[in-house]
Amino acid sequence: MADATPYPLLAGSCLLQDLGFLAFTRDHVAIIMLTKKPRGRALTRAQKAANRRIARRRVRIEHVNSRVKRCRIVHDTCRLRKAGIRDLFMDVCWALPNFRVRLTPWQPMV
Repeated sequence: MADATPYPLLAGSCLLQDLGFLAFTRDHVAIIMLTKKPRGRALTRAQKAANRRIARRRVRIEHVNSRVKRCRIVHDTCRLRKAGIRDLFMDVCWALPNFRVRLTPWQPMV
């Protein structure tokens, strides 16, 4: 399904990818992914450090996703069938956390 979906990634961009998408690739796009522990062996210190750096970025992304999920329409069943309504709701659900972050000057912008 991921290969059939057209993603508008620019050449030279980076894609932070999960281990569930090991076979997913794009031309001219750098893929950043955690290093999986080999069976029966341990990761090197460099690999562990790289995994920690990637995990820190992913935690920040997951926190943003949790802010969006506060809008219950994101994770509940949406029965609106009119064309474009679901996309409009998702746009609003993504815009509200961004709006809140921009209005609170004491928090650093990410």
